[in-house]
Amino acid sequence: MSSSKATSVFTLLDIGRSLQRMISTHYNKPYWIKTEIAKLNAYTKSGHCYPDLVEKQNGQVLAQMRAIIWSDTFKNISKQFEDMTKKPISEGMTVLLLAKVNYHPNYGFSLTILDIDASFTLGEMAKEKLENLKRLKAEGIFDLNKSLTLPKVPQRLAVISVNTSKGYQDFMNIIAKSHSQFNFKIELFPALLQGDKAITSIAEALENVENRRQEFDAVTIIRGGGGDVGLSCYDSFVLASKVARFPLPVVSGIGHSTNETLVEMVTFTNKITPTDVAYFFIKAFQDCLDELHNLDTKFSSLVKLKLKEEQQELKHIHHDFKTQVNALLQNHNYQLKEQRQRIKSTMPSLIRSRFDYLQNASQRLGWLTQQHFQNQRQDLLQLSKILKKVGKSKIEHQHQHLSYLSSTLNLLSPERLLKRGYTLNLVNDRIIKSATELKPGDRLKTVFSDGYAESNVVKIEPDEEN
Repeated sequence: MSSSKATSVFTLLDIGRSLQRMISTHYNKPYWIKTEIAKLNAYTKSGHCYPDLVEKQNGQVLAQMRAIIWSDTFKNISKQFEDMTKKPISEGMTVLLLAKVNYHPNYGFSLTILDIDASFTLGEMAKEKLENLKRLKAEGIFDLNKSLTLPKVPQRLAVISVNTSKGYQDFMNIIAKSHSQFNFKIELFPALLQGDKAITSIAEALENVENRRQEFDAVTIIRGGGGDVGLSCYDSFVLASKVARFPLPVVSGIGHSTNETLVEMVTFTNKITPTDVAYFFIKAFQDCLDELHNLDTKFSSLVKLKLKEEQQELKHIHHDFKTQVNALLQNHNYQLKEQRQRIKSTMPSLIRSRFDYLQNASQRLGWLTQQHFQNQRQDLLQLSKILKKVGKSKIEHQHQHLSYLSSTLNLLSPERLLKRGYTLNLVNDRIIKSATELKPGDRLKTVFSDGYAESNVVKIEPDEEN
């Protein structure tokens, strides 16, 4: 190692203080700096903010520095920024800031931010919005959602909002008032409605609706309260293209802004406020109802006109029919008179001929009837003789069979069986047919032909062969 006797040695603090003096001398005034906020690092408790600043080109980091905004300054800058841009200072934002260059031996290099030019950021936002608008049109998706067909009566609505949002409550209150007349089916898909995270949240809600698109007629994105602050997320190309490509008509009602966002531009229709959206859907029902009333009135008028025309036609037909019927009746009367005269002239001979025919038929019918009765009488007499003979034989046979059965029953009667030495055993007035029905201690009643005896069962010996 070479000797350091002739070389000056500095402490780290010496170098730090030297840099501090040099920077304070050469950078003794604030500078306007264009940069991107990589991380905001705002602390609620202290109120201070420690942004990480970065400059990129084609995705590569060219420079990065730390900065600080003291609490009072950060509070004033944030308010002025939101008042002008309608959006809070956030990460990923390109800003033009007024900062003082500082170096501290202990804390290192940093920028102390004194102000942020909101008009510059507003211009950047407008530039980005214009570029996104051109891209939407260049890709041919700007008018896709507008080209869809909204059902004549959009009844099934998917609402993307927040349950606690005043706009959502206003929307539901107006819909509820129309419930007695119009029946809506509404389902809420919760999502963040402002800030950078709203882009992802609303996109996810749209995807959830799209997965069940067969269940809905239209989608509405509604947001109430908060004025125009936080609406910049609706200028996102990602969210606007998602809405533009959505397969169902999308109706927006996200604020009172006079400067229409990209999402509002690409929706099927934009109604500004949630209240306007509610009245838009109610109007669709009312228009349909009015159309039905008009059709009913028009139909009634056409029916009345048609009935009047038909009545006139019926009168003409009635007159023609009456004329034709009168002429036909006259013709038939004439024919009847001719027929009457013809009948009068031919009736006597016809009657005589028919009378002679009926007399002959009557005589022949009488003879045939008498002959038939005689034949039937002979058959009945013969059958009567046969029945008497067969019946007598059958009765004698049945009498003999009954006598046999009577004698058999007499032999098998219980009294005769008891007199022959058989007995009847009972337990509790129940006939015992097997030894297995008994148990020791049972009171056994044995019936004979001339009385009975009672005994106790002491032992039971079943027949093993049985």
